[in-house]
Amino acid sequence: MTDQRLRVDGRTGNRTEFEVLGEWETVRGNRLSLKARRKTGYASVWLDYLGKPVKIGYALHAGGVVREVRWGVPWNEQTPAWKSQQRGHIASLIADWHAEVQRPAQPTPLPASVAGVFDLDGFRFAVEPTSAPEHAVLCVVNSENGLTPVADLLHEAGRICGLVTRPGWKGTPDERRRRWRRESEAILIRAAENGSR
Repeated sequence: MTDQRLRVDGRTGNRTEFEVLGEWETVRGNRLSLKARRKTGYASVWLDYLGKPVKIGYALHAGGVVREVRWGVPWNEQTPAWKSQQRGHIASLIADWHAEVQRPAQPTPLPASVAGVFDLDGFRFAVEPTSAPEHAVLCVVNSENGLTPVADLLHEAGRICGLVTRPGWKGTPDERRRRWRRESEAILIRAAENGSR
């Protein structure tokens, strides 16, 4: 006869108990969470809908690597960018769980130097002024509110004079760059009017 119990977070639990691996917020402000059981290769995705959890999908994984993510109706009709972003969150949480890495309950707040954020194509971007009054950096924001520079912005009182993409982002389509510029300029103008920069 085998022992069906195991120790979870310093307490005795049973293999059928789900663990919450983490939570994140979509660009539309919806709260999602991922739950899994040890040794099953299965994790479920839940939406906090009016304070009640609703299962909206699941992930199959092995060895800390996500093999497949499936979405229930109507979430299976989301854009490929949305699905890719959620898969990224899921893969990160499962990899950390498998490696037994402890994640903070809530992501760290954005740096105070960020002038503003905007959402575009399923990703969140931040505009961060630098010490030079005519320079700002456009960054993509990851799930833990870390900033990765995407482009340098040269501006005069918020009006962008030039946008230069960083290495790795040189192939960004012109239409997307125009949208970055438009959104970033609105943030910088607002910041200039408020006296921030």
